[in-house]
Amino acid sequence: MDKASANPLLVSLFFVVRCVVPLLIMLGISYLLKKFGLIIEPPAPPPEYLSEDDTNNNEQGGLVHGRS
Repeated sequence: MDKASANPLLVSLFFVVRCVVPLLIMLGISYLLKKFGLIIEPPAPPPEYLSEDDTNNNEQGGLVHGRS
C-alpha cells in the first residue's frame, strides 16, 4: 500500500485500535480490581516522615539528586 493513498479514516481507526482500546482495557481491569478490593490504597506515611525538621526531606533533593 502506498503511503500517499492511505485513507485517513483507516489510519485513525488503526490508531484507536492500537492505542486507545488497550488503554481502556487496562483502566477497566484496574477499576475492577479496586472495586473487588484486590488493590487497596497505600497507607498514609507516618507523621515523622512529613515533619519539617527532617533532614532527608529537604527541598534541595539531598543525595537523591547528587547533592551532599
